[in-house]
Amino acid sequence: MPRKLTRAAKRVEAAIDHLEEATAAAGSRVQHGLSDTAAAIGSSSVVERVEKQARTSRKAIAKEIAKAKKVGKKQVATATKRVGVAKKATEKAAKKQVATVTKKAGVAKKAAKKQVATATKRVGVAKKATKKAAKKQVATVTKKAGVAKKAAKKQVATATKRVGVAKKVAKKRTTNR
Repeated sequence: MPRKLTRAAKRVEAAIDHLEEATAAAGSRVQHGLSDTAAAIGSSSVVERVEKQARTSRKAIAKEIAKAKKVGKKQVATATKRVGVAKKATEKAAKKQVATVTKKAGVAKKAAKKQVATATKRVGVAKKATKKAAKKQVATVTKKAGVAKKAAKKQVATATKRVGVAKKVAKKRTTNR
């Protein structure tokens, strides 16, 4: 009787060893199948299309920002140039008046100074308005860029979610078989 128990125990042990080997082999096959499925999903046209759209959106946003900055710089440069021209014109007129009217030099000087101050003040106001408009344009473009960026992120997130779902479905199919 003890021999029969020993033999039965050895057979059960051998069966367990075979079962463990079979389980390990099946696990590696399932793992290999899952990695193949993940690779196929990762290289699918949908994922590539979403990545391409995200790249295109980022490029467009960068172009818009660069364009707005360029416009702002041009406006500031134009305003600065106008300030210089106005200042020169005003100074020239003031000198001419002082030279021609010697008797009324004091009055002419006061008038010229007043003209210079007024022109400078106007130039300052114009410069501020131009800078304000440029800042507003940059803010608008930056806001649009943020919205576009969010949309691109959302597309990428949706695609990633779809890939995850596809992986789960593939995993489920391989484990059910």
